[in-house]
Amino acid sequence: MRKLLLVTLLSASCLAQAGNDNRLSSRNNDLISSRLVNIPVPAGQFERKAVSFSYALNPQNELSTSTPFTAESREFWMQTDGNELSKGLMIDTTAPGALIRISPATGAAAIVPGNMKLLRNGKAIDNAKAFSQQANTDQLQKAGMDVGNGTAIVKIADGLGEGRFQLMVPKASGRYLVHVFEPNSDITLQAKADRQNYLAGDQLVVNALLGKNEKAMAGTEISGLLVSPSGKSYDITFKNENGSLRAISKLPNEVVHQPGLWEVQVLAGASDGNLRIQRDARTVISIAQPTAKLNGEFRFNPQALSFSMPIQVGSSGRYELSGTLYATGRDGVARPVAQAAMANWFKQGKGLLNLNFDRANLPAGYGAPFELKFVELKDQTRMTQLESRESAARVGTRL
Repeated sequence: MRKLLLVTLLSASCLAQAGNDNRLSSRNNDLISSRLVNIPVPAGQFERKAVSFSYALNPQNELSTSTPFTAESREFWMQTDGNELSKGLMIDTTAPGALIRISPATGAAAIVPGNMKLLRNGKAIDNAKAFSQQANTDQLQKAGMDVGNGTAIVKIADGLGEGRFQLMVPKASGRYLVHVFEPNSDITLQAKADRQNYLAGDQLVVNALLGKNEKAMAGTEISGLLVSPSGKSYDITFKNENGSLRAISKLPNEVVHQPGLWEVQVLAGASDGNLRIQRDARTVISIAQPTAKLNGEFRFNPQALSFSMPIQVGSSGRYELSGTLYATGRDGVARPVAQAAMANWFKQGKGLLNLNFDRANLPAGYGAPFELKFVELKDQTRMTQLESRESAARVGTRL
């Protein structure tokens, strides 16, 4: 009688759990929108039918979230003109073997490597000793480099060491872009956004450090730009916070959807004695309009091993929900056992997406409690990520 009562209570508990709404959990770095926008459907043909699938994972292969990319730079760019180049452009280097590329703007005179001269303390160095390598446009293009006509690259000979040089190009005229790369330098600029994916109106956080071995150089000055795929730029202001430089900027609310990523450009400078140290770093982020979002609730069906999640749709389109199921082994440790995804077309309003995990994919010895992790909502029509929750739900109790 007691056993029958226990089974009845457990069954009732499972049914109640399957029918009750539960709140999705969130963490500080999860991507979650508090608003919706109504924007047109992009041009093109899109699948309208619902698609759902799941597949098994090896529970011994632990999964983790990807960490934001850290850009590390030993290079910098500067603009100059023919007048400055013909007199001698000052370039400070921090290590031997710096590579210098000069690219002419439209209408500027072409750069011929053999005409370039290197000076130190106002005295010209013989070209045979000044440059260990030289390459013109034809050689660079044959090597597979995407450079414009009139571009040239030289490498300062290692034997000259580091320090201040003047690069002279007689008869230069027009505007030029100069790129200096120091592959042997131990001074780097590191720049990292706090995540890869953002929503319009979010706060962009960028951390930057100019120095050696994670130690910042004193007196560092850092500025930045956020550049859209169309080329429109927004200023990023860095402030010193407890010894580190950080930028916190509000992203524009009205993001015109264009294919491509947004570029974060970070420019840093500092002084080392009489030398001016310069570094530029670039990294990219994705910015999406919040066209849909999960409403924060879910229903779990323990018999079907499925999660149903209501969504709120601000813009008509095709949306995809994906997630990873963790199950608990006999040792009491939760491990990844399956992944599932579903996509469907929705008009503006309310919708429902399900993550159906096949019980056949549940390894022997694994069961409740279950955890739903790495949940992502994507807008397939606009190829953007709208929501991510690292640890979304925990359900069930182990018998």
